[in-house]
Amino acid sequence: MPEQTASDAGGPVYNINDKLPPSTLILTILQHFFALAVYITYPVIISGAVCGSEDVTTTLISATLVGCGIATVLQAFRRIGSGHVLPIIPNSSYLPASLLAATGGGLPMLYGMLIAGGLIEMIISRFTRFFRFIFPTEVCGTVLFLLGIAIVPFAFPLFLGSTDSSPLDPASAVVGVITLASMIILSVIKKRIFKFYSTLIGIIIGFIAAAALGVFRLESFTEISSLTPFAVPEFAFLTGYDFSPALLAPFIIAVICIVMKTAGNITLLNSYTGNTDKKSLRKGLFAEGAGLLISGVLGGIGTGTSSSAAGLVVSTGVASRRVGFGLGILLIICGFMPFFGWLFHLIPKPILGAVLIYAVVFVMMSGISSIASRVLDPRRIFVVLLPILIGVSSAVCPYLYSELPKWAELFFASPLTAGSFAAVVLGLVLKIGIPHHKMLMTSDTKEIRKFVFECAGLWTLDKTQTAELAEEAASAALKNRAESIRLSLSRSREHLEMAFICAGGDVLHISRELI
Repeated sequence: MPEQTASDAGGPVYNINDKLPPSTLILTILQHFFALAVYITYPVIISGAVCGSEDVTTTLISATLVGCGIATVLQAFRRIGSGHVLPIIPNSSYLPASLLAATGGGLPMLYGMLIAGGLIEMIISRFTRFFRFIFPTEVCGTVLFLLGIAIVPFAFPLFLGSTDSSPLDPASAVVGVITLASMIILSVIKKRIFKFYSTLIGIIIGFIAAAALGVFRLESFTEISSLTPFAVPEFAFLTGYDFSPALLAPFIIAVICIVMKTAGNITLLNSYTGNTDKKSLRKGLFAEGAGLLISGVLGGIGTGTSSSAAGLVVSTGVASRRVGFGLGILLIICGFMPFFGWLFHLIPKPILGAVLIYAVVFVMMSGISSIASRVLDPRRIFVVLLPILIGVSSAVCPYLYSELPKWAELFFASPLTAGSFAAVVLGLVLKIGIPHHKMLMTSDTKEIRKFVFECAGLWTLDKTQTAELAEEAASAALKNRAESIRLSLSRSREHLEMAFICAGGDVLHISRELI
C-alpha cells in the first residue's frame, strides 16, 4: 500500500519500498523512458564529431542504452546503489572531455578514458564522510539551481524549434507550449491519476498537436518496416581500448562535476522520501561510477544520474524503486532492439524540450528550498550567489573565457561546471577562520536563543532545527540554572553538542544529530 501519511505531508504517494499496481508501474516506467529521449542525442553528437557512419551511431546508442540499463538497476538496489529511482543516462558534463578523446584518439580512446573515469568515481565514493564538509546543503542547493540554468541553452532551442541558432519556428513553438501547458495543468489537477501520468499524457497531446501543425509527419511510422527487430551491438571489448594520461585532467573535472550533481540528486530524493540511510550517497556514487565503467567497457558514452528524472519523481509522487528496476530492464532490452533508438529520434524536438523544462523546474525548486532551509550568514550568502553569477556569465558571456588554456576552458564549458566549482572553492575558502566551538557567559534565555542562531549562521544549520535547539537550550539553561553555554560542532558536521555549566560547577551535556 502507498504511504498515505507521506503523501499527505507533501511526500511521495508511493515511497521507496511500496508496491505499485501493474498499470501504474508500467506507465511510470514509460514516462521516465520518454523523458530520457532527449539525452540520446549525445551519442549522435559524438558519432558526428568522428564522422561516424550510421552503424557507428547505432552501436553507440545501443551500447549506451545497455550500460545505462545495467547501471540504473544497480542504482535501485539498496545494498549496491542509493536505493532510489535515479536513472543513469548519457550526461552532458562528459561531452567536452569525450569530444577531446574521440577526436584526438578515436572511439577506443574514449572508451578507455571512460573506464578510468568510472574507477576514479568509485574511489571517490569511499570518502563521502568528507562530503558534508565539502558539499554542504547550501552548496548542493546551488548546484541543483545551476542545473536549471545549464539546461536553458539546450532545452529552449528544442522547445521553440530552433536549429543551428536560427529564430524560433512558430509551429514548433506552439507544439512546445501546448505540451508544457498540458503537463502543468494535469499536474495541478487534484485527481491523483493525472499527476501520475502528466508527462506521458502531455507527450501524447504534444504528438497530436505536432501532427496537426505539420511538425511531425505520420508517414515517419512507415520507416519501421526497414528496421531489424533484434541485433547484438558491436561492443567495445570486441574492438579494443586506448588510454592517454594527458586526457585525465578533463575527465577528472567531468567526474567531479557529476559527483556534485549526483550528491544534489540523492540529497533531493533522500529529503523527499524521508530516507535516513546515511550510506545512500556513498553507494549511489559507487553505482554511478560502476555504470560509467560499464559504459566504457561496452562502448557507450559518458553517463551519470538524471536530475530531470529526480524532478519527475517529485512531480509524479512515485518514488518506488521498482520503477528503477523496470526502467533498467527496459533500457537493456532496448539496447538490443534498433527500433527503440529509432523511436527516440522520432519524438519531435519541441516535445523533448517541454519535458526537459517541466522536469527541471522541480529540480530548481528543490535547490531553492535547500538553500532557503539553512541559516546563512554573510559568508554563506556569497557562497550561494557568487557561483550563480559566475555560472550565468559562462552562458551569457562565453567569449570571456575563450582564450584560456584548454584545461581551464573546461571549467567554464557550462553554467553547471563554472558555478559548481566556484561554489565548492568559495565554500571551503570562506570556512577558514570559522571556529568549531563557541561559548557564552550568561543565564539570560533571550541571549541564549540569540547565541544559538548566531552559531547556526556560522555553521549553516537547518532553520527549523535551529529554532528547536534554541528553545531546548533556553529551557535547559533555565531549568538547570546554567551560568554559561558552550556549543561544539563535530568535525563531520553531523552532531552538535551543547554543554551547560551550572551553579556549583556541574556540567550538563546534550548532543543532537544535525539534519
